[in-house]
Amino acid sequence: MTQKKTITITVSATGSITAEAHGPGPSCTDELAAIQALLPNAVITDSRLTPAYYQQATTDQTTYQYENEADR
Repeated sequence: MTQKKTITITVSATGSITAEAHGPGPSCTDELAAIQALLPNAVITDSRLTPAYYQQATTDQTTYQYENEADR
């Protein structure tokens, strides 16, 4: 069974941006680096690896999901 990778990006009303990767394998850091490249003036204030980072990836499929806190 393949596991899908998802990156959830949340933009708060104050402009704070949170990106969270879900899925197995360390390749999520590559996708997050691509997002950071789109926001060159952004400052990373926190970064953590989850247990999923250490899991074996079984697929190259990545899904991006945009979420705006104002829509909640």
